[in-house]
Amino acid sequence: MGRLDGKVGIVTGGARGSGEQIARAFVSEGMKVVLVDILEDRGKVVADELGDAAFFVRCDVTNEQDWQNAVAAAVREFGRLDVLVNNAAVLHLSLIEHTDADDYLRVLR
Repeated sequence: MGRLDGKVGIVTGGARGSGEQIARAFVSEGMKVVLVDILEDRGKVVADELGDAAFFVRCDVTNEQDWQNAVAAAVREFGRLDVLVNNAAVLHLSLIEHTDADDYLRVLR
């Protein structure tokens, strides 16, 4: 019996990196996980590897409708939603004086 049995979570940025590892750890502890990411192919591979405890939903976390779809899918597939890990991020490497407003806002979103 895992510490997270019966719980359901969404992990953003779940297709790779720390989001993937968080999802794998959650599943190993009994949680059902919805992986959300814009990287569809990779997200589906990870979800397939995790088996029935996980599935993938394409979600751009800057898009409200995508969020609504992801939450609805979690509730439809697993009956509830308990946890959200906001892991998705944009990596923008630049000195602040070389960062324009559009890039700055993209990172914040």
